[in-house]
Amino acid sequence: MSFKIPDNTYLKAALVITMMALMQVSMSSRSAEVPDPYVTVQEATDELIARLAKVKPLYETDRQEFYREVRNSLAPLVDFEGFARGVMAKYYRSATDAQKENFVTKFERQLVETYANALAAFDHQKIEVNQPSQPPEDGRATIDISIHGSSGQVYTVIYSLALLDGNWKLRNVIIDGINIGYQFRSQFSNYMQKYGNDIDQVIANWNVDSVAAS
Repeated sequence: MSFKIPDNTYLKAALVITMMALMQVSMSSRSAEVPDPYVTVQEATDELIARLAKVKPLYETDRQEFYREVRNSLAPLVDFEGFARGVMAKYYRSATDAQKENFVTKFERQLVETYANALAAFDHQKIEVNQPSQPPEDGRATIDISIHGSSGQVYTVIYSLALLDGNWKLRNVIIDGINIGYQFRSQFSNYMQKYGNDIDQVIANWNVDSVAAS
């Protein structure tokens, strides 16, 4: 199968694969007492291909419903609040409750829409889950994914997983050497400097898509 991604969108598309696969990893691991991260990610990837074919048509027929479908699928499995707190990093402590809530709301909405829009770029995919070089240790695992582009290019996605309540949960992702968690934290810090430590201005101007496209 070929994997087609329009120019300058491969990073966002890979993010979609990461989050959609994460949904399936979490679902698959619930039925196993001691889940194997490689097996569950492999099964997740197989299921992902079928899921994309079902979800994609909504993008053209009902865009808002498409966004809701993606959001509803991600919500039970992604700790948006924890993710946003990590992005704010040291600035989280000085933010008011209202500012924290506003940032989480905007961060979640932009993240979901970015993934949803990139999802529409998929045609057929060839994704390989690579056998880990080391077994899970202390409830943590690293799984490498190879995404084959239509022109022969191969994009590497590295999942950092943690076993929480019997489910493998994504803690971070590195795409072609780009540490996504670090990129978001760096952007927030840069915005704080740009807007004179005015958190309200940072939130008002925050744009997840600018990190995904960089």
